[in-house]
Amino acid sequence: MRQRLSLRSQLSLVLGGLALAILAGVGGYLGTLATNELFTAQQALVRGVAQSAAELLASQLRDREREIELLSATPPLVQGALDAAQVRESLDRRAALHNEFAWLGVTDPEGTVLQSTGGMLLGRSVAQREWFIRGRERVYVGDLHEAKLLATLMPAQPGGEPNRFIDFAAPIRDADGRLRGVVGAHAHWRWVTGLVEGVARRQSPEGGIDALIVDQQGRVLYPEGLKSAQAEGQAVLPAVLANGRLEGALRFGDGRDYLTSEAPLQARTQVELGWRIVARQPMELALRPVRELRRELVLLGIFVAAALVLAVLVLARRVSRPVEELARIARRVETERVVPAFPTQPASLELAHLSDAMRSMAQSLLDKEQALEAQVQERTAALQAANAALEHLATRDPLTGLHNRRSLDTRLDEALALDRRYGRPHGRVHGLLLIDVDHFKHINDTHGHPAGDAVLRQLAGLLISTVRASDVAARFGGEEFAVLLPELSGPLDAVMTAEKIRQAVQATRFGDIGPVTVSIGVSLATPEDAGPQPLVDRADAALYEAKRGGRNAVVLKAAEPAA
Repeated sequence: MRQRLSLRSQLSLVLGGLALAILAGVGGYLGTLATNELFTAQQALVRGVAQSAAELLASQLRDREREIELLSATPPLVQGALDAAQVRESLDRRAALHNEFAWLGVTDPEGTVLQSTGGMLLGRSVAQREWFIRGRERVYVGDLHEAKLLATLMPAQPGGEPNRFIDFAAPIRDADGRLRGVVGAHAHWRWVTGLVEGVARRQSPEGGIDALIVDQQGRVLYPEGLKSAQAEGQAVLPAVLANGRLEGALRFGDGRDYLTSEAPLQARTQVELGWRIVARQPMELALRPVRELRRELVLLGIFVAAALVLAVLVLARRVSRPVEELARIARRVETERVVPAFPTQPASLELAHLSDAMRSMAQSLLDKEQALEAQVQERTAALQAANAALEHLATRDPLTGLHNRRSLDTRLDEALALDRRYGRPHGRVHGLLLIDVDHFKHINDTHGHPAGDAVLRQLAGLLISTVRASDVAARFGGEEFAVLLPELSGPLDAVMTAEKIRQAVQATRFGDIGPVTVSIGVSLATPEDAGPQPLVDRADAALYEAKRGGRNAVVLKAAEPAA
């Protein structure tokens, strides 16, 4: 007959094995979780550099654009002679205030330079320059280009790099709106690159993160080394660039892997440049903290395992209690649902039996508690799912999945109630679009109602993909849709959004039906609106005006001035 192991040996084997198994499982899980979190943190750091650089550059470009726009509206340029000394002094003050401007100048309506900083290009014609042509009509921000007329008048760049600029321009108009001339400015490209470099240095002084500027065609504008390599036909950026965002661990043209992230440059200027900021960090640097953490976790695991084994041995030696004490422990387990400490007396057969009974009862109690908790969680999840389904049915249109009219009315009431309570910060305003499918009855009559329903569903998908995440797209009724546009900066934002929707619909083919167009009415909320109905009425009037005007159009209906 096989000799029975002592209680101490059994406890040592069972508890030691269990402790080591738990340590291995939990330690492995926590280690994986920690390394993943650390890797995610490194990715977030790279993403933060890209986003911060993009936001700073966008803000600076917008500030310079606004600066030129304000300069064009100053009294010396609007009222006085453009070749007067006062105009030259205004230009010099602006140039001294912002050393990023390599050149500031004023032209007459035909493109002859009348005033300029440093006297450069004075009397020369810039009529063929794009900044002058565009600047005659509106405020303009131009893409990166090399110097042409200024090339011979400015000092050479270090390393033989060509002088490159970003253009800003704005029309100069008199009090009657007549064009008097154009004010233009050339900002140094090194100012742009300096902003991007500064963000990378500040946020990652020792992280080895560098930043690239890429235009909307996928061409590298900065740094110069990568730009030159790409111009020579070398593959510089990852091939995934053509398929979407640069994100994650990617291999660049130099054969090295980088932790990469990009952020679009949303300058919100009159002309969107379409640039992207790409931040990257060599993988060997990005993974260095991960490797160090893993090494520390291994050492910590070894130390904890040794401590656990020692604790198990001590516990097994000390577990020795009389049979009577074990009986009392068993009764307490049954009556009080607690597991007291084991006795300290030497192990025995009776102790083994009682220990088994105690473990069985404890496990039974645990199983019952877990089963009860699982049942409670299951019923709670079912209740939550039922509530979510009811909420969806109450607020969503069954055909398109958009918000229904009731949900839209609720959102309108909430938005206008917040305005009445807190006001509109920074001049922000709410807008409403009413969208009607042109000739929808003809679609139903010709192709049948199922085809018409398919058009409505596809149009709903276009709305979701076109508007902002904060906007509320709803089916207003029949073939009419509505979009609530909260927190707009003005009517131009609402009209631009409506025009974007109209063009997206016009450019889409709707199955066998082919092209479909929509008419859109636009209105903006005003403080005089007692509720949402005036806003809806104005949008509805604008929609009918778009219909009467020939359809496939966007019409803005402004509020009538208060009597």
